[in-house]
Order: sequence, then structure tokens, then C-alpha cells
Amino acid sequence: MLFNSLPYFFLFSITYLVYWNVNQRAKRITLIIASIAFYGFFSIPFLFHFIGIVVINYLFSNQLWKMKEQGRDTAGLLRWVVALNVINLGVFKYFYFVTDSIYFFTGAQGVQEVAKSWDIFLPLAISFYSFQLIALQVDIHRNLNKEKISFPDYFIFILFFPQLIAGPIMRTDNFLPQLNNPTIDADRMKKGLFLIISGLFKKVVIAETVSSIINPLYLNPSAYDPYSLALGLFGFACQIYCDFSGYTDIARGSANLLGYEIPENFRAPFFSTSMKDLFRRWHVTLSTWLRDYIYIPLGGGKTSLAKSNLNLVITNVLGGLWHGANIGFVLWGLYLGLFISLETWLEKLMGNRKIPDWKIVKVLQVLYAFTLFSFSAIFFRCASRGSESLATTWEYATSLFRLPGNTMTLDRVDEIWTFMVLAFIFNAFQYSDYIYNKLKPLQNYLLPICGVIMLLLLGVFGDSGNDFIYFQF
Repeated sequence: MLFNSLPYFFLFSITYLVYWNVNQRAKRITLIIASIAFYGFFSIPFLFHFIGIVVINYLFSNQLWKMKEQGRDTAGLLRWVVALNVINLGVFKYFYFVTDSIYFFTGAQGVQEVAKSWDIFLPLAISFYSFQLIALQVDIHRNLNKEKISFPDYFIFILFFPQLIAGPIMRTDNFLPQLNNPTIDADRMKKGLFLIISGLFKKVVIAETVSSIINPLYLNPSAYDPYSLALGLFGFACQIYCDFSGYTDIARGSANLLGYEIPENFRAPFFSTSMKDLFRRWHVTLSTWLRDYIYIPLGGGKTSLAKSNLNLVITNVLGGLWHGANIGFVLWGLYLGLFISLETWLEKLMGNRKIPDWKIVKVLQVLYAFTLFSFSAIFFRCASRGSESLATTWEYATSLFRLPGNTMTLDRVDEIWTFMVLAFIFNAFQYSDYIYNKLKPLQNYLLPICGVIMLLLLGVFGDSGNDFIYFQF
């Protein structure tokens, strides 16, 4: 069920009307029913699979809490429950990646035949809910969740439908304390509607339009001139930002209208001054998850510079692999990890010396980070082409740096500049509350107009729009 679709609009409207007219216990039941309906719209069999995974994890969580109360070591049980979730994720998401890799390196025909005899489909949101479940279990082990969570609250925490499919990846302290006291007022309603409208605009107007412009580039990169290819990279960076942050805006806005605050996933990433800074601002809940549950357990930065840089590379490679079972995503993670490690090494080399705090320097730093991130789009975008991803990546990269020859310019390529400006404007909203606060006095007039525009966007684009990019993860 897409956020930019009429079925979601109807489900949320019915949920909203029922939710605010029942008592607290019934509110929980309403959320559970709505979340089940939301996931069941995708697949009933996978809904039962999902509920089964949640129930099994809840039983493990209870045992972890019980062992904590008895003063027993929970490390052994934790390994089992983490392994369970990793196996569940691995079988559905990485089965073909593993068998194809084994076949590639060994030539074992039997492995290829076994892979072809299975039809394994990827359950919706499996990467997100797996990480959320693992974080919950680890936090119990670390004594961060000292009190037991009731099954209804546990269920809602994992299946809360506004953030279920593509995050943000929540922690219990982000959400559970709010369950007993959801609050709504005029300001929160206005903020929620503003977020939903801005999210729809990002997705339907910017991301979908840019996608339609740049798609031909990835079908035959060598046919286009370097100018088109370069703008295609910047365009895809803006597309994926507007697509994913648009999803997050709609998720946060929907949660606001139900009386909850869920974490922001983007903090003006296009205003970053380094790659290291960018990944503090981009997909924040995944970045912090990777830091807390992979990078720090590996030793983090509390070791030698070489080891800490290796930890950074490993963490980013695993983060790339989390995005998809494809060598393109692995290379994307490696690319990011190497640049972040290089920046860490340069910071160490510079010591106490500071870069001049001049505006022109800041602008150049922002251009540096945005350009390097946009170039990584070659790996990310091409990875969706499966076994052809490496060939397409190489063709795109080599075509980008050659002299213009017998090539053509992409249709409507100059429109990308407009969408880049719009993407940076939305980054400005995340960078500072100044613009939002300036618009506050006009909200009573703007919101009804924007509400009509939102319905028109849903009616025109709702049935023909593409999935959000992060739905595939």
C-alpha cells in the first residue's frame, strides 16, 4: 500500500476517525488492526510470517528479561535470537546472492540447480523490521530496556504502520513512552499535515519526474554526452533524497496526526561539509544503528587509526549489503567507507589545525560532499539491474569521463537544475526551522489549499506512481 495512493488515504482516514473517538485501550487495538490491514494489503501469507517472527522474538525477549531479573548471563541466548533474525533476513534476501557467488567462484552446477528450483520472494520491510527487532533484543541484553513490554505494545512498536515499510528504524525509547499518552493539538495537526503534503510533493512532483527524465541514461549510458550523464548523477541524488525523505515526512506526519513523534531520518544532508558529515545526516536511524550495533562492537574508534578505519570500511560495506543482495551495493558501501576513512585519516594528520571558517570554504566543502555522494549513485542506481549492474556501472563511469563524440543530449536534461534547486530548498527546511516558523502565521490559509492539491496529486499520480525506492529493502 503506497503512501501516495488512495487506499492509504482511506485506511488512514478511517483509522484516524476511529482512533480519536475511543479510549486508550481501544486506541491500541485500532493501531494493531490498521497495521495488520496495511501489511496484509501486500501479502496475507507474508503477514502470517511477519506475525510469527514478532511472536517468536517476543518470547525470546521475555526470556531475556527473566534471565536479567535472575542475574544470569544473557549473552548466549542473545546470540541465538540475533542468529534467528539474521537467518530469517538472509534466507529471503541473500539466498540467490550467496548461491550465485558460490557458483561464480566455484562453478558448482549443483548450487545453481538448487537455486533455480526455489522461488523465494522478498517480504515487505524485512530489512527494517529485522534491524528493529535485533536492536530491541540487544538493548535488553545491555539493560537499556529494564521493564518488560506487554505484547500489544511490543506488537505496535514493530508493526506501527506509518513507519513499518521503510523506517525510520525506531528504538523503544523513541516510541514506547508515548503509547500511554498520545497527544494532539492544533500545532501538531498542522505540523503533521505540512509534513504529509511536503512528502507527497517530494515524491510525486520531484522524485517521479526526475526518474522519468534520467531513466534512459541507465539503459544505454554510452549513447549520451558527459553533460547529460553528470546531470543524471546529480538528478538521481536528488531523486533518492526526495523519494526517501518524502516517505519519512509522510510517516512522521501520519504519526503526528495519531499523537506521536517518530525520529527524523534526514538532517539537511545536502548541506554536509564532508562525506563523514553527510552520513550523520542521511538515513540517520540506519547510520546510528550501524554505529551502535556494528561499528562500536568492532572496536569503533577506540583503537589504532588503521583498525578504526578498517572498522569504518567494514561497517559501510555491511550497510551497503543491507540495501540489497547485489555486488553493486557492496561496492557502493565500500566507496563510501573508503572516503569516510580517508577523511578520518586526514583529520588525524591535520591535528589541531583548523580549516578556515570562510563562507567560500563552506560552499566548496558542500560541493565536494554533494559531488562525491552523487557519483556514488552510479553504484546504487545500477545495482537494481542485477547481474548487469557492474557492466552498466563501468559503462556509465567511462562514458562520463570521455570527450563528447557521436553522442546525444538527454531530453529535458536542463529541467534537472530546477529539481536540484527544489531539493536544496527542502534541505533548507531541515537545516533550520526559520522558514517553517515564517510560514506559521499563514498555515490556516495555506493548509486547506495544500490539502486540495494533495488530493489532486493522489488522484492524478496515485495509481501510476512508482514504489518508494526503499520499499525494495
